[in-house]
Amino acid sequence: MSAPLSGGRAARSGFLPDRTVHLHPLDLCNLACSHCYSASSPLKHTILPLKPLLAALPRLRAEGYEVISLSGGEPLLYPWLGELLAAAKAEGFRTAVISNGFRVTARHCGVIEALDRIAISFDGLEARHNAMRGNAQAWARAVAGLRYLAAIGKPAAAAFTVTRESLTEVPEFIELCADLGVRAVQLRPLVMAGRAPEEAAEQALSAADAARLWLMAQTLQLAWEGEVAVHVDLAPAEALAADRCAWNLALDGSVDQRLSDAVNPLVITPEGRLRPWTYDFPEEFDLGALQDLSPARRVWIAGGLPRLRRLLARTLQAAGLEEGFLDWFAFQRDQARRLPA
Repeated sequence: MSAPLSGGRAARSGFLPDRTVHLHPLDLCNLACSHCYSASSPLKHTILPLKPLLAALPRLRAEGYEVISLSGGEPLLYPWLGELLAAAKAEGFRTAVISNGFRVTARHCGVIEALDRIAISFDGLEARHNAMRGNAQAWARAVAGLRYLAAIGKPAAAAFTVTRESLTEVPEFIELCADLGVRAVQLRPLVMAGRAPEEAAEQALSAADAARLWLMAQTLQLAWEGEVAVHVDLAPAEALAADRCAWNLALDGSVDQRLSDAVNPLVITPEGRLRPWTYDFPEEFDLGALQDLSPARRVWIAGGLPRLRRLLARTLQAAGLEEGFLDWFAFQRDQARRLPA
């Protein structure tokens, strides 16, 4: 087991503050966004049954995970969401959802109240957001979701996908969020995954755009300190390389290592596959399926970790040779794709 730090807090596992499972229980969505990294849509029908998920929760907790963060697809469309949240809470997990906002209404108050955190996703201000979502009501429904959360006193966050065109809209969006009582905004550079390479490739940030976004985020964080926490999914390459100690547990490979020591976040796909770090990580790095979490079958997972450790060491070394600002998890994925088959 990993040694606790002073104050009883577990040792670091990567760059995330919590040991997190990114659960994608379905690829069904009421929207078909042009940049969707999971290519979800109303035409998709893959759904993870509840029974194997419930069986996996105690094992995920034993492996050191603390947070179940649901995405999709649209996670509020998952038909057994209430049962899943209740079971996760009983196991000691904190729960979070990122939603497009269409179901963040009083009609679904039960599951919304059961969540510890909820974030609504945006792709720009109204015109741009609606265009990327392919729905003229997308902005209004998302903003209405934030208003509803404020009305019931539920802490709300927003996730903003930053593209070349929406970059200049970030300051106005933060101001709007402050007016709506949003407590945190995550700025997420557009990732070339899912439909994005075909339908939104021209919207990818350049290196200069990434630098502008990082500087803008630092300025906005200071400007809105105490009102809205602003986080950007970018960091200076040299800082990432210098913080190699965050991955000491992952690189260690001791026999009593928990999965969360080595893989944080862990992704679970709608097919029940266990994937390291990002939904779009190359499938050849999958660690098995949900049932492989059982003690009797855990050897499957352990067998895949040495390859991940070698990739991680290579990625940290490569980050030290980069200049500018990196989206770490996208950088990890790109390093994996460069490995020979």
